[in-house]
Amino acid sequence: MKSTLVPQTRRRALTVGVALAMSGSALAQEQNQDALPQGQSSKSVEVIQVTARHKVESLQETPIAISAFSGDQLANSRIEALNGIAERVPGFQMNVYNAAEPELFMRGIGSDIESAGAGAAIGIYVDGVYISRGVAAAMDLYDLASVEVLRGPQGTLYGKNVVGGAINFITKKPSMAYPEGKVELSAGNYGLFQARGYVTGGLSDNVGAKLAFSAVNRDGFGKNTHTGNDADTLERYSMRGQLLINPSDDLEILLSADYSKSDSVPTVRHISYSEGRNAAFISADPREADNEFDGFEDTEVKGLSANIRYDLEGMTFTSITAYRDNDFSFYENAAAGMVDDGLFFDPWGDPANNNVADDDALAAMQVDDMWYQQKDEQSSQFSQEFRLAGVHGKLDWQMGAYYMREDIDRHEMVNYWFHTPWGTTTGTLYNSTYNVTDSYAVFGQASYNFTDAWRMTAGLRWSEDEKDFRSVASGRRFDNWDNMHGDLNGNRVAGYDVNTQGSWDAWTPSLVVDYKASQDLFFYYSLARGYKAGGFNGEGPESAEEALASFATEFALNHELGFKSQAFNDRLRLNGALFFTKYTDLQSQVWVETGPNTPADLEVRNGTGEAQGLELEFTALLTDNLTLTGAYGYIDSEFTDTFEVDGGDLNGNRMRRTPEHTLNLAAAYEWETDLGLWAARLDYQYQDEYFFDNSNDPLTQVDSEYTVNASLQLASLDDSWRVQLWAKNLTDEQNIASTTVYAAWDNTVFSSYKAPRTFGISATYQF
Repeated sequence: MKSTLVPQTRRRALTVGVALAMSGSALAQEQNQDALPQGQSSKSVEVIQVTARHKVESLQETPIAISAFSGDQLANSRIEALNGIAERVPGFQMNVYNAAEPELFMRGIGSDIESAGAGAAIGIYVDGVYISRGVAAAMDLYDLASVEVLRGPQGTLYGKNVVGGAINFITKKPSMAYPEGKVELSAGNYGLFQARGYVTGGLSDNVGAKLAFSAVNRDGFGKNTHTGNDADTLERYSMRGQLLINPSDDLEILLSADYSKSDSVPTVRHISYSEGRNAAFISADPREADNEFDGFEDTEVKGLSANIRYDLEGMTFTSITAYRDNDFSFYENAAAGMVDDGLFFDPWGDPANNNVADDDALAAMQVDDMWYQQKDEQSSQFSQEFRLAGVHGKLDWQMGAYYMREDIDRHEMVNYWFHTPWGTTTGTLYNSTYNVTDSYAVFGQASYNFTDAWRMTAGLRWSEDEKDFRSVASGRRFDNWDNMHGDLNGNRVAGYDVNTQGSWDAWTPSLVVDYKASQDLFFYYSLARGYKAGGFNGEGPESAEEALASFATEFALNHELGFKSQAFNDRLRLNGALFFTKYTDLQSQVWVETGPNTPADLEVRNGTGEAQGLELEFTALLTDNLTLTGAYGYIDSEFTDTFEVDGGDLNGNRMRRTPEHTLNLAAAYEWETDLGLWAARLDYQYQDEYFFDNSNDPLTQVDSEYTVNASLQLASLDDSWRVQLWAKNLTDEQNIASTTVYAAWDNTVFSSYKAPRTFGISATYQF
């Protein structure tokens, strides 16, 4: 395994972005009625309320770069998973190697470190509960009131801080009125069948209940041509129950329990490029491959939470108590191809041990590497958050305290076979990591309204993370001269079992100044520092010394200048933000050579970088029937200091998983007939090229991609039923989900792909 370092320097001024932001602000100030077409002044853009700052306020007066989606927007756009959100948020990139470990990146920063000793840069919250592991984030989007995506560091308002951004899923609360509910059935190609819905109602005058469910079953997007079975299948069942209790007008208690189980087959790993030796084994269909087995991708997620809100005199007390339990098991052939691991040829050894004539004969028989990997992870978390908030005259304040304990057991096993210029090696390697993290924090934020137009907000947070880490390894290694491990004394041993501890803490402040220039024009400037604790590698290091090596705390210092505007009688909404972020000790996963004749290994190293860019979002009512929405993101991100890896320097390289340009547009046309309300919708998403790895190896470059989706919907005039025809990826693009470079004999690129063209019909009935 190796990668080629191709340093690049990409630093561009944001002149165009500044001009766009200034023109947007000027446009918002224009209230020229003559600009409106005749008869089109009766309708305005929807008022969006958000709770990003733990209070209900207008999106247009919230000094945060935030994208918000209502439950209806999710349904109308057929957004059913987190990747659909990522495609519509500027600066947000999501890649999926397997369903249990989504890799989320925002503004150049993110997480693809799978170790039990590492944390996430992008935080996911469900009803205020932080979700610590990626497996719990791979969920169906159902029973949601809204989704809010906050970009940049978040900490002085959130129990668990995040350094890169936050995604808030807010479920619909139970009703205390008469019973009501909704059910939706969907069917489509690839054998899709989906059912989801909810029922809710009052159990008494002050108790409401709700039960929501989601079930989806789909045949595979790919095929294992050896077994004849489908690959990349999906089977998942989810359920959430809630009780809303109001013992008095001042007290609200929301109890929640959720469960989700998934049993699927992994996607096909396709050889998308080879320098020559493996070229003969490239499948004509990138969604098909010969594999000895089908593999599995199973997850089980459970959670309980209690959210208590108590109104005191002039203050509100909030308590969020939660417990979550996550399990996943994953087994796949990561190297795409049938391999007979009994074949052996060593040009330097005893010829009697060889059962193949020479290298060329072996090359003609099969690919040069086999990588059968299994990952099993069990994790649990307990968290407790307390908040107190109040308003006193011109002062609006909140303070809180947070504790979380996270317990992770992760086990990895690899059956491998490599044929290299130095001969054939085969064996099995085992690696286990165990980590217990205790996180503590106190935080607070206060806003002071100097005038009706000017407001300043200041916040401060102290965070500490203590980790107790253990690493265990055994089996035959493939990446050193004697296939052994190294213990702490430098001895060559069959395995090691070592443990260590680490503690990291930091103060992270924030400052925001906002100005309401008019009813329709709002400006803000924010300065925020983000923090992500250090940790431990844990992903199969060769020696005990490497296993205990830690990586440093990651910091982000984010400057942001934003505006939010509406114009033309509230028929146009245009919001934007310019940002500059300095990343210090950025935690980056890189390939590191372990020897002159061996594959590279994954390690986490710390680097320094910068990201700057522009984000624009708009909604325009072109007519009373036609609405155009969209978002554009520009990011220039690179490493800005010496970052040496194996004698090469990543200084000047672009940061991984960060397309320079992203764009999404959606046009929706609605009209009414005697049959009901019709709605036609066309969506377009585009992302620029990007590198999958920080090495900027050209082999990991993902070309620019686009997707086109469409739907046609008919709803009854009383909205009691609706039928929707929909299609996604209309042009059947082969867009990259994940890509990896392996090198046994020569460089080979293995890729997996996002969903092909899908279409179907959905019917909804609500009562």
